[in-house]
Amino acid sequence: MNRREIWGAASLAVAALAGCANRAIDEAYWAAAREDLLLYIGIPGDSIAAWFLIGGLLSGAVGLFLLLPALISRVPRKLPRRMIGWTTAVAAAAAVPYVGIVFVLAYLGAFGIGDTVKVVATDGQSVLVTQDGFDGDSVDIYSPHDELHYKWVRSAPEISGWPRVKDRDCHLESLDKELLLTCGATALVV
Repeated sequence: MNRREIWGAASLAVAALAGCANRAIDEAYWAAAREDLLLYIGIPGDSIAAWFLIGGLLSGAVGLFLLLPALISRVPRKLPRRMIGWTTAVAAAAAVPYVGIVFVLAYLGAFGIGDTVKVVATDGQSVLVTQDGFDGDSVDIYSPHDELHYKWVRSAPEISGWPRVKDRDCHLESLDKELLLTCGATALVV
């Protein structure tokens, strides 16, 4: 094996590991979502899974780009080598639109189609406020459940729309047994 084949095989191995990590985190995210929980590790779990998908796509493309020409060149006869080469080129051209769409969707997921804002009170209590990325009409509030999950508390249509929640000056205050979330001029009891 030459250096190009080694790097190609290593890139494909990294792509396989990234795909496994993407699948594991995505499954954990959706398992939590079925119980009205949000997997949050600095950013939502689905964004982390999307980052692994982007890494896997890029690493896989590099691995195939490095490995396939080296393997095709090892075919000893000229006609089969050319047939395999052209078939591989046509298959790669047919796959480009599909991989491009998956990459764009993963990119949108990695950077978050919506917004997730963590608001912390002075005593350390916190809530997550999520807003969808399309028109901003869906806003949900989550409170801490454990160190990696936040539990859904309520919807907040009062602060939906524009300006977006991330652009408002949101504060959280601790009352006796409740939390008061203030975003702009709107105050909500959590």
